[in-house]
Amino acid sequence: MTPSPPPLTQPSQPRHPALGPIGAVVVTYNTGPAVRARLERVAAQVDAVVVVDNGSDDATQAALRQAATADPALHVIENPDNRGLAAAQNQGLAAVLAAGFAWVLLMDDDSTPAPDMVAVLAGVEADRPGAFGLLAPRLRYPDIAREPTFVSGLGWRVRKRPAPTAGLLEDPVFVIASGSLVRAEAARAAGPMREDFFIDYVDVDFSFRLRRAGWRIAVAGAAVLDHALGRQTPHRLLGRTVWTSNHAPFRYHAMARNRARLWRGWGGTHPGWAAQDVAALVAQFGRVLLLEEQGAAKARAILRGLWTGLFRLPPA
Repeated sequence: MTPSPPPLTQPSQPRHPALGPIGAVVVTYNTGPAVRARLERVAAQVDAVVVVDNGSDDATQAALRQAATADPALHVIENPDNRGLAAAQNQGLAAVLAAGFAWVLLMDDDSTPAPDMVAVLAGVEADRPGAFGLLAPRLRYPDIAREPTFVSGLGWRVRKRPAPTAGLLEDPVFVIASGSLVRAEAARAAGPMREDFFIDYVDVDFSFRLRRAGWRIAVAGAAVLDHALGRQTPHRLLGRTVWTSNHAPFRYHAMARNRARLWRGWGGTHPGWAAQDVAALVAQFGRVLLLEEQGAAKARAILRGLWTGLFRLPPA
């Protein structure tokens, strides 16, 4: 049995005095030796790192143990199997919050922060102390030629727009978890991640609950996070480049199920977002059916997930 890591302790002098001590939570799964470089980039910007590994292969586990040996501020929790992103995030959040850290930085193992990402986010807090419960970076997708956008606005009046390269995009409807710097008070108010969602739409649900608890969200354009999107492949359709995600059928099923439950639970609060997400599902269904391998099987999985989320499970 792998021994438990020592308990987290706060530093005598945090790296970012404007924020106070920051503990990062990184969830890993079968990333291999490349994970060490990303962990070093994160560790250089925060006061402690909790890695929660979801039963990865031997190469990944060996890399994590080497990283923990080299850096006493890096703590590794080894799960025997894949418990899902949400459950692993909750393990890390529990450790960081119990140790009394002021902020939690959530990171995926396929995301690479710019060297000054946290410093830029800390500058937002220094300029506007207490204004936001969650500070997020501007995203870059290095594996596709597409600029990420954020849904912003209230009620039916929403639109998608990119984050500015400088300044703030305030009050987006949601942000992805990776790269999100969450105030400890806000994390406690929002509550834990939804473990029954496993991975997809976990961050959307968390953003909704955080906003409902009275906390605001902002994206800092000068803070940059490179976020990988998996096995994206380009296709030409009607003179345009269309990208497909190439997930397995079970993943498409879970995505459709979770988003349908969110439509039912939050559509009254965020009707514009829900309408856009319905349109996004229709577009995804078409791409999967027409362009991906096993398209028919994947399309059936989407329909089954949609049925389950709409009629067989309670709203989120």
